[in-house]
Amino acid sequence: MTAPTVPTLEKVMTMEATIDPPQQVGADLSIFNVPDGTITGDGFSAKIIAPSADWARPVSDNVLGLDVRLSAQTEAEHYLYFTYFGRVVITENVAGKMAGGEEVHGSEMYFTTNPIVKTNDPALAWMNDTIFVGKMQRTTSASTTSQGHLVYDVYKVV
Repeated sequence: MTAPTVPTLEKVMTMEATIDPPQQVGADLSIFNVPDGTITGDGFSAKIIAPSADWARPVSDNVLGLDVRLSAQTEAEHYLYFTYFGRVVITENVAGKMAGGEEVHGSEMYFTTNPIVKTNDPALAWMNDTIFVGKMQRTTSASTTSQGHLVYDVYKVV
């Protein structure tokens, strides 16, 4: 019997984004525009451009489901399009920090995504055929009156 193949992760990029105050559509939908940000990886960098946003919905009392569409343009003027879902588990302690505008670190909460990328950049074409996992490193929540900030690392599943 052969041993099972166990996937490993290889960090390939870091995403930093500004998050606008939410458009509160109802108790079950908050839309967070992402007006700008950067994506940096080995041999490339890109700026987050419009249209980009996160449609966040509660999954349970303390879990938020993410539904993100993100556009970016590289320095070589190629495009990257990200689409992904994710889960954010918000404990009481983290909820208090978020409400107070404090920075929350990735070790304090489960905040994980599964980006899928489409690009027209020949140098990054490998991304079109790759599965990724994103892990939040730090975040400051957007409030009704101020922008938030989000940083997370993205890993290629090998």
